[in-house]
Amino acid sequence: MDNCNVNFSNLGHKRTSDKRSGKTVKGQAAMEFLVTYGWAILIISVIMAILYSSIFKPEFYVAERCVIGPGISCDSFYLNITNGNQLNLTLKAHNTLGFKVNISQINFTLQDRETGKKYVKIISDSKIIDHQEQFNYSVLFTDIDPPPKPGVLYNIYFQILFKNNVTANPPMHVTAGIIEVRSS
Repeated sequence: MDNCNVNFSNLGHKRTSDKRSGKTVKGQAAMEFLVTYGWAILIISVIMAILYSSIFKPEFYVAERCVIGPGISCDSFYLNITNGNQLNLTLKAHNTLGFKVNISQINFTLQDRETGKKYVKIISDSKIIDHQEQFNYSVLFTDIDPPPKPGVLYNIYFQILFKNNVTANPPMHVTAGIIEVRSS
């Protein structure tokens, strides 16, 4: 019966020892796990950071567009950088209201989507536009801070104030629109 000495103190805990020093090595498996998967997590984090800085930004997927209320149709629009801190908007549209109009004023508000800053321009240039006639506006926004860079997305809100040029003593009408455009 003397041969049945069983030591129950280490049940469930297996210790390995280093043959060179004779010391017990604890946590070797945990360290191997952390080192192996730590590199994988680091690489995935770097890839996600690169993707987020470019193609995962919402601005990457926003298409340039021009939307105006009924009766005025947007043909083309451009936003060009001039003189470092200026942006020049060129808008071409045409009258689809079915009658001649007198455009008395257009209010433009340029908003930088990154900083939220707004720049306002009011054009009080009276133009008489026939039905289906195209009209052009060029607006220069100055003192843009920070200076614009190519590819930055801007929102341009505008209101067109006009009168029906056919009827006597017509009321003032307002139509609004938005342009989402990248600077170039």
